[in-house]
Amino acid sequence: MSRELVEAVEKLTARIARLEKAAKQPARIAWRPREVAEMTGLSYLEVLRLIREGRLGSIPEGRLHVVPESEVQRYLAENLTHETA
Repeated sequence: MSRELVEAVEKLTARIARLEKAAKQPARIAWRPREVAEMTGLSYLEVLRLIREGRLGSIPEGRLHVVPESEVQRYLAENLTHETA
């Protein structure tokens, strides 16, 4: 086999191993505001504003907040519904 082919197979094998490891991990139940921003396409400051205004529920964790998955889903469902209406 050519060296390029061997390297490609090794990269694919490593990627498959990472994906299998990720698939075995339990589903996330809460997210940091920065992660919510990345998932939703909102800015980080917008997510913090939504939390501060009470439009996006969160749980204080020391100085930080975590946003439950259910709140992310609720917010997305409400806003997708308003956009399409």
